Formats: sequence, structure tokens, C-alpha cells
Amino acid sequence: MALLALAMVPRSGSADEPRARTATTAPRPAALADMWGDNSLVDPVSHHGQHARGLYFNGPTMRVLGARRIINAVHSSGMNAVVLDLKDGQGRIMWDTQVPEVRGQRKHFVKSMPRLIAEIRDAGIYVIGRMVCFSDPQLPRNYPELAVRDNRPKYAGQIWANTGKRNPWLDPYNTRNHDIIVAMAKEAAALGIDELQFDYFRFPVDGAIGTAMFPAQVETPRREVLLGLLKRVDLALRIPLGVDVFGLTAFKKGDKTGLGQSLELWARHLEVFSPMLYVNGMGEWLRDDQGQRALRLVQAGVKNMRRRLGHGPVLRPFLQGFERGADYYNPEFIAEQIRGARSGGADGFLFWHPASNYGTVRAGVLGPARGVIPFPNEERMKWREQSWRDRLLLRARADAPLPYESDS
Repeated sequence: MALLALAMVPRSGSADEPRARTATTAPRPAALADMWGDNSLVDPVSHHGQHARGLYFNGPTMRVLGARRIINAVHSSGMNAVVLDLKDGQGRIMWDTQVPEVRGQRKHFVKSMPRLIAEIRDAGIYVIGRMVCFSDPQLPRNYPELAVRDNRPKYAGQIWANTGKRNPWLDPYNTRNHDIIVAMAKEAAALGIDELQFDYFRFPVDGAIGTAMFPAQVETPRREVLLGLLKRVDLALRIPLGVDVFGLTAFKKGDKTGLGQSLELWARHLEVFSPMLYVNGMGEWLRDDQGQRALRLVQAGVKNMRRRLGHGPVLRPFLQGFERGADYYNPEFIAEQIRGARSGGADGFLFWHPASNYGTVRAGVLGPARGVIPFPNEERMKWREQSWRDRLLLRARADAPLPYESDS
């Protein structure tokens, strides 16, 4: 069976039983359907997705622009993908969710998210749905029993909030929160997206963390708690899963700060990693007289992740598309980051602007970065697709364990 056929299989939808699926947008070839097996945890990323370079759009911008102008913004910027907020950092949910705990957080910026997604996909654009998980200003206040609490006697029993933004968090130890995230992920996948991207999939580690208490805390290590949730989501969905991770996580092995993020373990259930390699978040790293700091930061972060994770996962870093904290901000700054992603071994890239304003990004992509994209990842794609095929075949043969499930 040709690897191309494997990589281009359309994937969407979810269902109530693990690994049972809703209908895909197009039927899979019979041979592939026979081989897949309900126990497979492999969700191959399409060729398009492996070359994805995209822009992030928030809810208010989706309302203002609509599908047609989003499509124009993507195409006119030399991009081929979008990241659409499905649940954002303010706890707003962009679709008509039926999950009881979060129905009050629905915000109808667009009349129909499935219709918006379908229009964008029909224009040949890869659609990534972003879902913020444990950081949520609304849900912990509506359901305090799900929240991280303040451990100071003066504030006993009150909801904990990190310093500055005063943003409460859901307790990542609480399995009821896991249930809510799994239920929302199923609904998100059914909207017709190509890929689901988790953000704030971690424990809080902010400045006021010393005053935090986790009511549902257990002895299980944090990395295993989040790994268990990832496995549940992976079993429930039939589309590729991705996650945003701290930029410094790309450089530092282990988890000294207690994020609960373990890249090597997560590669069991994630097809895509997006390290947030923003210059404004990297402090004094590589600040010297060598120049091109943005290029070197992105290059080093991606290269280190590629070394740790191998060819298997798609690496698609989030790059800085905003001025705040940049050493300088112009089209060359944009081009530097793209060159760094390419030389580090990324498959594609995403640009983040909090207000989804991409004039400078467009100028950089179409100007000094012209000729840099698409990235030359054909050999990596061949290796990856063969690996996916081998793993699928292993599962189909007497439910043989995947290589990562061995005790060695």
C-alpha cells in the first residue's frame, strides 16, 4: 500500500466508545480500514498538515473577518493553515457545546463553527482547533470544587489565582476535570477540524504557586497524571493531536518546575508539538553580540526537540508575530525566525499575534523569507509515514504492543 495513501486519509469526528469513530469526510480505502484496528493510537498527519504554516485567529477576529476574509488573509500571506480558537484563554467556548459544566461559557462569535471550518477547509487550508485546558477564568469560579485552592489560612477554601492576571486554574489532579476535557475534545473533533491542539495543558507554575493547594492531589507524578489524560483523549479521538509547550521546555530536559510536561512520554499520544519559541519569553538567552538572536533561539529550540523526539512527531513551533519584547520588529525579524525553524529541523511553523494582526508577518514571509518555504522535510515524512504504517500493522496483528509500551 502506498505511503501517500496512508498520509492523505481524511480524519474527523469522535464517538462515545474508545476508538469508535464518526464518519470521516471521505471513506478510507478498504485495505487501510481493515488494517487500522480499533486499538490503534496512531493518527497520521496528512501531507498538508506536515507542511502546515499558519496564522492564529481569535474569536473576535473570526467574527469580524468571517471565513472569506480569513481565507484571503491566509493565502495572501503565503500560508496554508490556520489555528482557530475553540476554547480560549478567557474560558470562552466558540461552539454550541453540550458539556453541562461549560455550557454557560459559550460565546457565539460566529453563527456556526462547523460551517466556518468547512468553508476554510474547502479553500484548501489546514484547520487546527486550539483548546485551552486547565487555565480558565470561568469554570473554577462556577465550580469551586474543581479549582486549585489557596492554602493560606487567611484565604482558606478560596480559589487560588496566580499573580498579576488573577487567573484561576482547574486542578489537574481532579479526574472530573479530565472528564470535562475529554468531552470537550470529542465535540471539538466533531466540528470538522483537521487537528486538535491543546494549550495550557500543564500544572500552574506562576509566581504565586507557593500559595496554591491541589485538593485532589495524589501520589502519582504530575507527568503521569497528564499522560493518563492524553491517553484518554487519544483513545477517544481519530484526528491528530498536538500540544503547545513552553519554549524553555524545548531546552531543558526533565521537569524541575513542576509543569508536568514530559515531551518524550507525550510522544506516545501526540502527533504534533508546538514549542512557543517567542523571543519575548526567552529572557537573556543568547543575548550577545553575535546578532540574529531570533534565528538562533528558534533554531536551537527546534533542534533540541528534534534530537530528543526523533523524526516521529511533527514539530511546528509557534513564532512571534507581535512587537512586544522583540529585539527589533520588522519583516527581517519574521524571516529570521522562519530560517531558524527550517535550519533546526521543523516541519512547518505557526505565527501568534494576540489580536490576529499579521501585516508584518505577511511582509516577512513574502519578502526576506521568500524561497525559504516550504521546508525540505520529504525524507522525514517518508520515515514518519513508514513508522505509522508499521505501528498500525503491529496493532492489527494480535494486538501486538507498540514499541513504546515495552518495559525496556
